Amino acid sequence: MSEIYPIAVPKWGIEMIEGTLNTWNKREGDSVSKGDEVFDMESDKIVNVWESPVNGVLRRIIAPEGDARPVGALLGVIAAADVSDAEIDAFIANYATGETPEAAPKSVAISAGTGPNDAVSRTNPVVRQLAEQLGVDLNEVVGTGRRGRITQDDVQAAAAESTGPDEDTGVQVIPLSATRKTIARRLTEAKQSIPHFYLTAEYELDGLVEHREQLNAGSDNRVSLNDLIIACVAQALVREPRVNVNLVGDEVHQFEHANISVAVATEDGLYPVTIRNANSLSVAEIAQATGALAEKAQKGKLTQEDISGGSFTVSNLGMFGVTNFTAIINPPMGAILALGKAEQKVVAREGSPAVATMISATLSCDHRVIDGAVGARFLQVLADVISEFSN
Repeated sequence: MSEIYPIAVPKWGIEMIEGTLNTWNKREGDSVSKGDEVFDMESDKIVNVWESPVNGVLRRIIAPEGDARPVGALLGVIAAADVSDAEIDAFIANYATGETPEAAPKSVAISAGTGPNDAVSRTNPVVRQLAEQLGVDLNEVVGTGRRGRITQDDVQAAAAESTGPDEDTGVQVIPLSATRKTIARRLTEAKQSIPHFYLTAEYELDGLVEHREQLNAGSDNRVSLNDLIIACVAQALVREPRVNVNLVGDEVHQFEHANISVAVATEDGLYPVTIRNANSLSVAEIAQATGALAEKAQKGKLTQEDISGGSFTVSNLGMFGVTNFTAIINPPMGAILALGKAEQKVVAREGSPAVATMISATLSCDHRVIDGAVGARFLQVLADVISEFSN
């Protein structure tokens, strides 16, 4: 290796703009071998592991855990043990001011303007951008990071102080996480570029509720009503495959199996995890798969395989008391089914009032690939499947 090697935010995926550093698996002073897992970074709703391409020592950690940094930003430095701290400081200063690592000489005296008191040498692009947004003069900020580095928390603290001790704006500034930025970008693009139309139907679920009780009787593997509905949706997609599609460029990809993307709610937002070949799984197997993926989402351990390859999305907010809603399509999928709360209602049955457990389901369709009649036909087929599961 060259005697100093920069650890920069890699570009994992075409759409990646930045990543959030979750965990350093090495500490400053630890030896690093080629292939060692040095840090975990979250980007595009998944966690990637960065493996060192060189041997050396982790001499400097620049980005603390939890920080979001843009692609290319310097996170740390690996260097040979005999490289001096002054050389590493000069390397970092040159990197921060825009010089490429290759252009930075191995041994450089730290010149005026790039010393430890210079704001540029003590920050990264994300911190400088935040300071500009909040109107903070970085030269007036005291850095709390290693060797006086200025962190995002330092900038936010300086911005809060600038409002004056007696002035309370009542506003907390919370930068978007990498996950939230990805969600915001994709949903904005989806809503602007996809011609959505919506179809709503109500289904009686008393038969499914009874079926669920039978499945759970004496069983340690509990299934939910949502698991049963996913099983019904999977069968309906196989019977009406014109809804089981992706739009990829100018091509419609129609799936033979139902790879159902299930929206899992976490503190960071919704994660669309994929249950593959759901039409071939039992309800218990669907419950196990959903539970395992939800646990990985909560822990931030989802892989690209876990969140890709979906042919259709099911989003259920009924557990939050929502009765009905419309959902935004997650491209390249052609449709998403939004489920509300299952609740008892008075319905007409053979001319007489009766009480039934009902659920509202709204299908959002991409009109470029799914016509209204096709969407309506899918909802009819789903009603048939629910009835069959109930018998």
